Amino acid sequence: MKKTIFYLFILLVLAGCTTLNVGGYDKNNSKIKQGDINWLLDRSLIQEPRGGTTRGILTHLDPKSSEYYLKLSQDHNLTKKERDRLSILALSGEYKVSFEFTELYGSKPEYELDSPYKSWGTEVVFVINNDEDFISLQHIMVMYYKDSKGKMLGPFVQKHWRQDWLYQDTKILDYKSNRKWINNFNRNSKDQWSQTVYQVDDTPRYESSGIWVHKNGASKWVSNTTRRPLPRREFSIRSDYDLLEGVNKITVLPWGWMMEEINDKVKNPNVFIGSEFGVARYQRIKGFDFEPAYQYWNETKNFWEIVRSKWRFFLENNKKICINKLVDNKPSYIHYFELAEEFKKNKNLQTLKKKIHEITVRIIKDCD
Repeated sequence: MKKTIFYLFILLVLAGCTTLNVGGYDKNNSKIKQGDINWLLDRSLIQEPRGGTTRGILTHLDPKSSEYYLKLSQDHNLTKKERDRLSILALSGEYKVSFEFTELYGSKPEYELDSPYKSWGTEVVFVINNDEDFISLQHIMVMYYKDSKGKMLGPFVQKHWRQDWLYQDTKILDYKSNRKWINNFNRNSKDQWSQTVYQVDDTPRYESSGIWVHKNGASKWVSNTTRRPLPRREFSIRSDYDLLEGVNKITVLPWGWMMEEINDKVKNPNVFIGSEFGVARYQRIKGFDFEPAYQYWNETKNFWEIVRSKWRFFLENNKKICINKLVDNKPSYIHYFELAEEFKKNKNLQTLKKKIHEITVRIIKDCD
């Protein structure tokens, strides 16, 4: 019974960060013809948003900036690279996160705009590697929910996505389509930082590269155009396109950071379907109980280090990587999360290394 609830929570978190029930989304009336409306960005009065609908604990914004941001903004003798590194490190911390994605337009006159997506969560971002040319940040969610009677449920802890930053990265992991990635040479790596985004189970999602710019009181990073797989919020309801082709902008601010996305929706082989705009807002908070996240990471970090190492080996030693959608009728994250729970009970790393290797080679498939 506990295992069933655990897997259900994983699925609900991945579908929408605060979704214990996916209410407010009716496929029969969630579409609006783009030519029938005047305003695109805020359609909440005429189109019910989809995403999280549950109530959580009240959060309190932290008026204090992080130590990394303070040094970034106050030390005027920093080199450009030192400012870059502090900007990346300033992404760490404890946050309330809100996610908003709005479909803007489609390629055909009668294109029907999908419901806007809105969700939120509370998560802590750890610095798990901090080297001169490489920084790795791990996101872990901690959620509490109120049921219909006002009773508080939780905490629910979920390992979330990871972002790796590499200075002057000469290889870029390009997503092609159909769960296929290719390592390509990066010709314009000078002074750039690549950001590689990984799924909740440390399997790859996408990589992009860009230059940090520090001026007018803000630090910003804008990526090159990058292809990436459909996120769960899309592939769970859409089948009319195959991938996103987008640009990300990250802005570091005194109160947290923003990540903006402009994504084209593309159907294979190269047919433009429509475009969306997305915003993820990371607001620093205080007084929230993130202890379950710290406890989870302390209990499982050695396990996930092995998983990262295994995937790093395959990604660095293969020109292309293809991944199966399911193994034994289960997605890859279920396999890894099961092993992580096993590791919490039995710290035998040698046994787990073998099991991690066995499931990883089964997740990877031969590319056509």
